[in-house]
Amino acid sequence: MKRFLMFFKTELRLTARSLDMLVFGIGFPVGLMILLGFISSPEALRLDFGGIVSVGICATGLMGLPLTISDYRHRKILKRLRVTPASPAMLLGAHTLVQFLFSLVSSTLVFLIARLGFGVEIAGSLPRFALSYLFVTVAIYGIGFLVASLCPSMKVANAVASLLYFPMLFLSGATIPFEILPRGLRAAANVFPLTQGIKILKGAVLGSPVGDLALPAIILSCVAIASYSISIKFFRWE
Repeated sequence: MKRFLMFFKTELRLTARSLDMLVFGIGFPVGLMILLGFISSPEALRLDFGGIVSVGICATGLMGLPLTISDYRHRKILKRLRVTPASPAMLLGAHTLVQFLFSLVSSTLVFLIARLGFGVEIAGSLPRFALSYLFVTVAIYGIGFLVASLCPSMKVANAVASLLYFPMLFLSGATIPFEILPRGLRAAANVFPLTQGIKILKGAVLGSPVGDLALPAIILSCVAIASYSISIKFFRWE
């Protein structure tokens, strides 16, 4: 436990010092919520709330997680840890927890700004939204681990993560409302796991019947199971 806390504190300092997660994981979704809050009605903002919350998940899961793990492999940090009493898996667990913490801070700030600043109310229950948020996070982080596991170099991981991150960020409903996209673009964007995740988050916010979200939940579950299974099988420590 002491080793894990040591890793966690170190990873927290390093991640905060890099500023990437502070800007893209926290600053961007908070700024987006404030901007939309001033130009949208509370009802319209409530429709966008699930998507804005997902920006933090997207940034930490599709960029922060795979790029850091790939960097540690490139610098042979994971290889060196394998011959010490400190397990490299402990380092990965600590870093994942740090990324989740940044995502959680982001979503909490977005919620507080939406609720206290612009009067947005969640029609569904908060426990349901929290479970939906955790479910979506686990699935998206699985994709991040998949990228980190399969990409042979930091350069390739950066390219693949960017190819996943930016289309999902702009076409899944995270930043641009999914409903205003052209029909053909909506059909193409439906293949993105984040699109299904935002549907689940939006359903939790609006209090939609759980049965109506069965298909997105099944799709996201399959993505998560496949991602983690492949990651475990093909993960390279060096």
